[in-house]
Amino acid sequence: MPSPDQAVDTLAADSPVTFPTDGPAPATYPCDLPAENRPPEPDYYLFSTPERSLEQIRTVQAEMIPGTFTPPPADWGPLQRARRLLTEGGDFHLLGLGDSIVNDTMRSGWVGLLQEAYPRARVRGTVCVRGCGGCQHYKLEERIAKVVVPLRPDVVYIGGISQADIESIREVVGQLRAGLPEVEVLLATGTFGRADPRDPVALAAAPYSGTGPWGAALQALAAELGCAYLDMTGPWAEYLRSTGVHPHLFFRDAVHANEFGEQILARIMMAFWTAQA
Repeated sequence: MPSPDQAVDTLAADSPVTFPTDGPAPATYPCDLPAENRPPEPDYYLFSTPERSLEQIRTVQAEMIPGTFTPPPADWGPLQRARRLLTEGGDFHLLGLGDSIVNDTMRSGWVGLLQEAYPRARVRGTVCVRGCGGCQHYKLEERIAKVVVPLRPDVVYIGGISQADIESIREVVGQLRAGLPEVEVLLATGTFGRADPRDPVALAAAPYSGTGPWGAALQALAAELGCAYLDMTGPWAEYLRSTGVHPHLFFRDAVHANEFGEQILARIMMAFWTAQA
């Protein structure tokens, strides 16, 4: 089985895109809504979302290369309070916790689309991220108690490609519930990174993939702890394959999504959050 490092060559070998050597490719559509940023400590970021207006989201989605994916199954069982707030009305606060991939997912503006889909609710979002930030970082130095708990989110979405181990996620979920007994948790697999989504074997070998051992372990943890589970890897890879173009057209550098790639993530999130039970 090829390693994720071997998959780097497969993805880069036939790429039609030359990324800048220093930093990402410039965005065609920079975010048009200001974010309130309150960094809790060096290398950590805490800010509001959505950072894109509905008008900008629709413009980007209209211009992106079309594709399709199989919607992820509904998993409302562990999100009953969230579902009630969204459908019946109330303040609903979702916090994304993780790394730059979680940042890209939240920057897509999908939280604004969630508000549009559930007009009875008052939806807001917060992003708490760190470069290469997984639960192995957030579990330390009382970061959950000091940073996340005071924000009182109704749902914490934990994802990205930087989770080091299942046990750290278990510990973070425990810390969240100790400080917020009513909090609900969504555990999601990763997207983007260096694995080639056109190569099922290489993709399954990626240490964040929902199509391989990581996905099975994360889904088992979700079932054990009563968390919701979302495999983002499969729908993301399916969308990219369905376009018939090279995946790098949806990247801003060798690892991260551009604004068009972000909208794939937004569509996956919205398919999950609007699925019928």
